[in-house]
Amino acid sequence: MRKTHFSLTLIVGAMMMCAATIAAQQDTQRETMTVKQVMETMTIPASDAIFSAAAETQKDAKVWQEARRSAVVLAESGDLLMTGGRAKDSTTWLDMSRALVAQAQAALKAIDAKDGDALVQASDSLYDTCKACHDRYMEK
Repeated sequence: MRKTHFSLTLIVGAMMMCAATIAAQQDTQRETMTVKQVMETMTIPASDAIFSAAAETQKDAKVWQEARRSAVVLAESGDLLMTGGRAKDSTTWLDMSRALVAQAQAALKAIDAKDGDALVQASDSLYDTCKACHDRYMEK
């Protein structure tokens, strides 16, 4: 009985190792989003929403709520632009991506405080970073 229990434990352990190996291979084989896909699905829509919210003088609860969601997505997109082999270089690209995250966080802070002036400032800084990055890295 003891030998059977040991054999069964060994077989189950080997099966678990195989399953873990297959799962790890699938994770590495999964395609990551390209820079263009991150920009089109996350960064651009989220930044546009921040710009629109900053331009509205009267912001109701729904505008603040949507702006908050957009600021969170924008910060996450900045993080994604630094990972998964997306960085175009190891200096300026990372600096601009970090600036994108910092400006999204500044927008989030302004949104949570419902401070329209601070949101305008964060939006303006965000625009400057976006433009500088596009000027440097976008294919013309």
